[in-house]
Amino acid sequence: MTLVEWMVSITIGLFLLAGLALLFQHQSGAQLELEKSSRQIENGRYAMQLLRNDIELAGYAGEFGGSITPPGTLPDPCAITSVDLQSGLALPVQGYDVPASPPCSTKVSYYKGGTDLLVIRRADPEVITGSLTAGETYIQSGIKNQALTYVIDLAAGTGLPASFDLKKKDGASAAPVRKYLVRVYYIGTCSQCTGSNADSIPTLRVVENGGSSQPLVEGIENLQIDYGVDTTADGAPDSFSTDPGTVANWTNVMALRVHLLARNNAPTGGYSDTKTYSLGLAGNTTATNDAYKRHVFSQLIRVVNPSARRDQ
Repeated sequence: MTLVEWMVSITIGLFLLAGLALLFQHQSGAQLELEKSSRQIENGRYAMQLLRNDIELAGYAGEFGGSITPPGTLPDPCAITSVDLQSGLALPVQGYDVPASPPCSTKVSYYKGGTDLLVIRRADPEVITGSLTAGETYIQSGIKNQALTYVIDLAAGTGLPASFDLKKKDGASAAPVRKYLVRVYYIGTCSQCTGSNADSIPTLRVVENGGSSQPLVEGIENLQIDYGVDTTADGAPDSFSTDPGTVANWTNVMALRVHLLARNNAPTGGYSDTKTYSLGLAGNTTATNDAYKRHVFSQLIRVVNPSARRDQ
């Protein structure tokens, strides 16, 4: 072979290598974008499922299913005194429409402005069969003075609080005890908020029973909720509002339209998001021309316990 033939063959080989390298780069980029999209969809669906499960159980109080006298004012969702907890169960769902300052701000840390907060109150369906945990909140529902009632209190130790004196129908056995949950869901500006691994990923977070804030699902950028208020006492919502306002209206909330805006955790090179996203009655929000891809997840969720009691 001559030198010219060698040079031609080398040139052709270089072109083939360049083509293969370009193909590999495109396939890697496509695979990375597919992974980002899959993670975004998974996070959005998981966040919606978490909220759905809690909303559907809101107002559950074990064996007790009667009416509860509502408090005079909206209760503090982070207050853990027995008085606050007792009256709060009358409001299984409570929300805050884009507050300028979030409730119990020392607990609801790193709150992302312009987003809603959702409070859910309910009992855990699982009955406690062993020792209690000191400092945790529990609910007992059973018979006292021939009437079905309930008690919510903090455990001072591993045994039952003195206020837990309710009985089963037989009048001899102690009524079942369950953990009582008050959860505040909100959007935080970060997932890992402190330390060397601190980030700026918007995250669905939760505060449970006045404890510290915990991250749940990364990449959830916005939460907006429309509340369905029942004005005819038939268990079905007659109108929707971003803020029912009064205590009486909050006790009549029978369904929620939940809107979540999820985004990729990592930017996409060469992409610019200027889309407008609809988030129910809260209106539209427009992306800030950044490189993150987004998707809206919306769902109508029934508050089963209070609505089913009226539907009977």
